[in-house]
Amino acid sequence: MNDRTSDTHLLGALLDAIPDAVVMSDAAGTITRANSAAGKLFGHDPADMVGNRVNMIMPRALAKRHDDFMQGHLETGQARIIGRGRTVEGLRRNGDTFPLHLSIGRADHDGGPHFVAILHDLSQRHATQEALSRSARLDAIGQMTGGISHDFSNLLTVVIGNLELLEPHLSDDTAQAMVRDALEAAELGADLTDGLNAFARKAPSHSQPTDINTSCNAALSLLRRTFDPRYVITAHLSEDLPPVITDSTQLQSALINIALNAREAMGDGGTLIVKTELVDIDDTYIAQELDVAQGAYVRISVADTGRGMGPDTQQRVFEPFFTTKPVGKGSGLGLAMVYGFVRQSGGHVTVYSEIGHGTTIGLYFPIIDPLNANTSQQNNDIHPPRGKDQTVLIVEDNAQVRKLSVARVNDLGYNVREADSGDTAAGILRDDPDIDAVFTDLVMPGDLDGLALARHVVATYPHIRVLLTSGYAEDILSRQGETLNHEILCKPYRQSDLAKALAALFQAR
Repeated sequence: MNDRTSDTHLLGALLDAIPDAVVMSDAAGTITRANSAAGKLFGHDPADMVGNRVNMIMPRALAKRHDDFMQGHLETGQARIIGRGRTVEGLRRNGDTFPLHLSIGRADHDGGPHFVAILHDLSQRHATQEALSRSARLDAIGQMTGGISHDFSNLLTVVIGNLELLEPHLSDDTAQAMVRDALEAAELGADLTDGLNAFARKAPSHSQPTDINTSCNAALSLLRRTFDPRYVITAHLSEDLPPVITDSTQLQSALINIALNAREAMGDGGTLIVKTELVDIDDTYIAQELDVAQGAYVRISVADTGRGMGPDTQQRVFEPFFTTKPVGKGSGLGLAMVYGFVRQSGGHVTVYSEIGHGTTIGLYFPIIDPLNANTSQQNNDIHPPRGKDQTVLIVEDNAQVRKLSVARVNDLGYNVREADSGDTAAGILRDDPDIDAVFTDLVMPGDLDGLALARHVVATYPHIRVLLTSGYAEDILSRQGETLNHEILCKPYRQSDLAKALAALFQAR
């Protein structure tokens, strides 16, 4: 082996050790080298990228600007884009665009200029910034509404007090009726300010060690007495849950508020399922997925079979006065009060919903003694089972969740292909004989949702394993008429849960 070949191998090893994507090109914009990270980032085999123009990893608008920039640099020598980092958009093989930080360097070699681009994926950073911005917006609204509600409470106290003093001195029945109407309206106003205080986390709280199941049973008892028989209410309450610090009365009120919203969403009938369980958010992945601190929590999941919510509604569902109900049918404070109460308890609220498939709201309460919680399960998860170089096709329409799933499965020792829909996945399965398993979300747009894709795989590729995942409870799906003949991994799941599910999938065959 001569020195030049040795240097080439050394450069290749160096590039593949770099976690960020590195793409080299010549003056014509033809890719001369791409490292492994570039292949993973853009969804191409690095070897297939070589010989193509760098435009293949750019959206059309950016590709045109890039050609103009490079032509201008080559003609004038001005380094407007050389040696300066900037944020641009990248284009994956499946057509998805995503944010990138791009830095370009130049080196003159073999009589001509060559360019090196270092690209860092900003998707997770942008998602985190969006979550922080949403949280900051809710906090800002909370501060504003807290101040307004305080002033209105003082005014209403004066109004109610004077009306109560005035009523006994009136002998005219009509005048007394008018006072009573005014009192009723003022008391409704007082209830409204109580709701604003709850969202602003300024409502009086009587937090103490609380048994979650006792509070849930109390709320469920009331709901079963008041809900129409068309609405089926079931509960799956885990035994021996550790206590949490919260206000039991406010917790029951929160559950009732969620249930009333669910009933509204279910129209003429449906199923409501309340589930409690102990969860350990002890790995980075699930903490990112939920935007919640790591630790041990008691989770209450309230799932319904209603009409569901789109992404825009989910973004605003906890804002005070935001409602999708007709005028006069709701104040928009119910879920805002839930959010404020749970955050006041040191917990977190999540929403999982799809149009036409219902909604699941999760309430997370940190437990009192996390050191003694679920230690046996933690000890068993120190060395989760790993893959043996099998190839898993991940099918998920949410780009952020798909990126996270790819990273999780990669970390477990599997090769990964990805698709943003069941239809795209069917094409990949047709063209790639090396797929060993399909890991797909159940609810997706297109002709093939997750369940239809699973049936297609069983019928056409019986040697390929199938693992389903969903944010909905399995019994919710079964009550909607779905036949789940495959293993299902419920979101959000821990990395160890994913490792065990995939390992069991391959051991079963």
